[in-house]
Amino acid sequence: MMKYKMLLLYTSLILGLGACKDRYDYPIPRNSFEETTTPPPAKVTVVKVNNQWQMQVNGKEFYIKGVASNNYHDLAIKYGANTARTYGVATNTREILDKAHAAGVYVNFGLYIGRETDGFDYNNATAVSQQLEKMKQDILRFKDHPALLCWSIGNEAEASYTNTKLWTAIEDIAKFIHANDPNHPTTTTLASSNVDHIKNIMNLAPSIDILSVNTYAPNLPGVLGNVTTAGWQKPYMITEFGPRGTWQMAPEPTRVLTWGGLVEQTSTEKADIYLQAYQDNIIANKANGCIGSFVFLWGYQTHGEVLTWFGMFDKKGYTFPAVDAMQFAWTGSYPANRAPVILNRNQMLMDGKKAEDNIMVAKASAHTASVVATDPENDPLTYAWRIVKEKAAAADGSLADGIAGLITTNTTANITFTAPNETGAYRLIVFVSDDANKKVASAVIPFYVN
Repeated sequence: MMKYKMLLLYTSLILGLGACKDRYDYPIPRNSFEETTTPPPAKVTVVKVNNQWQMQVNGKEFYIKGVASNNYHDLAIKYGANTARTYGVATNTREILDKAHAAGVYVNFGLYIGRETDGFDYNNATAVSQQLEKMKQDILRFKDHPALLCWSIGNEAEASYTNTKLWTAIEDIAKFIHANDPNHPTTTTLASSNVDHIKNIMNLAPSIDILSVNTYAPNLPGVLGNVTTAGWQKPYMITEFGPRGTWQMAPEPTRVLTWGGLVEQTSTEKADIYLQAYQDNIIANKANGCIGSFVFLWGYQTHGEVLTWFGMFDKKGYTFPAVDAMQFAWTGSYPANRAPVILNRNQMLMDGKKAEDNIMVAKASAHTASVVATDPENDPLTYAWRIVKEKAAAADGSLADGIAGLITTNTTANITFTAPNETGAYRLIVFVSDDANKKVASAVIPFYVN
């Protein structure tokens, strides 16, 4: 199914954030309080220099090294990023902007607009007018904030929609921005680089200055070709990228288990994908109009098909190997201390079997599991295992703590455990931490209790 399912990680995200199709977009609450900013807004433009598109901030080239984030926005600068992406206006939007500015991080500011999957109807003139008025309020409220980089009108609003009035509504918002904010360009974010949708923006929303595309591992290499085929003559950016999404697993049938469970890559395998994606299909296309990107998901998941699939941090703020990989991508250097390594899925076993082996067990049966993890600096490692029912979540939507009483000792590389006493799909997860340096690795084996 399309990524718009997942797209709804983000009202956490939304902070204004991922994902991804099982992600995170939904209407955002608003508050009204006095807001003033002392520093002047940045003057942001997109211009051609030597026949190559650039974004410029206050007259200097600014290549976007961005994070699509639901938390830890202001930490981006620590690892070499310079921009955070939000997805809509929330009660903490002002706080996010202030913290970002204090840290030296700009914000790709999300303006959430309705989608068909929300029940929004662009044939309803009253609803469209009311939405525009809300957008105007938010634009006027935040347009002079010094952290603001650009306005992003909608996130994957076209994913399940064919009504061209959507593009007219986006154009009306973009025109208002151009008339009232001379300092910041506009963009709108597509769920893919669909040529017809790009042409719709060109024809029906010409006030959009930058094309934004959310795309994941198998589709990212095709973006430039689609942009060229559509005839897009302005710059573009990749506003989400990461490993193959949970909605894209059909081409990898061995990773779709007989009961529908999905086999997840280890955190080390994911890091390799992030780095390759950036090097081969983002920075490599700088001369072809790509003015930057946003890695997904900077933070931890609070919505989605598999809650460990995309997050680059855990809830304690520890960083996964993907953060190290992106630091290398953004700066050319890895951190002095790197995350633990679990090279591939074969290094985690349950009863001697790997994740792709369709492991099915009896209720309350006895089992063993093991993982092979190393640390680049040979720091001591801490192991934490948990068994969670498929799709089980904590109150905030993030990964559940796990079922108590099943694992005999969960702090070693080799464990024994008892299967749950209820039929269904489960995931055995191990987190391997370098606690002294707040780094973590993970691996997962799905299994089914008959």
